[in-house]
Amino acid sequence: MAARSRLTTVASISANAGPTRLRRSRANHIQIKPRYQLFIDGKFQAPHSGRHFDSINPATEEKLAGITEGDAHDVDLAVKAARRAYEGVWSKMTGCERGKFLYRIARLVQEKSRELAVLETMDGGKTIKESRDIDLPLVAAHFFYYAGWADKLQYAFPGRRPRLLGAGQIIPLEFPAPHGRLETRARACRW
Repeated sequence: MAARSRLTTVASISANAGPTRLRRSRANHIQIKPRYQLFIDGKFQAPHSGRHFDSINPATEEKLAGITEGDAHDVDLAVKAARRAYEGVWSKMTGCERGKFLYRIARLVQEKSRELAVLETMDGGKTIKESRDIDLPLVAAHFFYYAGWADKLQYAFPGRRPRLLGAGQIIPLEFPAPHGRLETRARACRW
């Protein structure tokens, strides 16, 4: 059974570095690639099925990008890669170290919220106000919440051992940003 899969990051966002970061330049804009692939095991790869579908801007009916259509085989590969990452790196990290990664993701969502809100609006057709003022702050808040829990679980649940959890998720096309944050629970906690 083929499941539509969507990359969490739908665009490559360029930004100025250094002290002039707050100044906007012509080079500081959103660049959307013509096609996106699955990100599994630290690299982008074509889907097992070889199938893609178009993301269409509902306001203009123009194609934004080609998005990978994953299937059960792709989910299996992703779960196996997650298990290797968990056993090799993530499980050996302290809760504090895991929390730092999640805090960094939350801060990146906040820093790029304007660009991400524009992409969410272009892709899903919702108002910029809803994307900017509701969806993206909720995504960042979600990562902050689980980052805060990462180093407290051993005290909140003494004697409990971490478990490896895996999930394949079908993300609704009209509501992708908030659904990306749902995956954080299993990644952050592992309890």
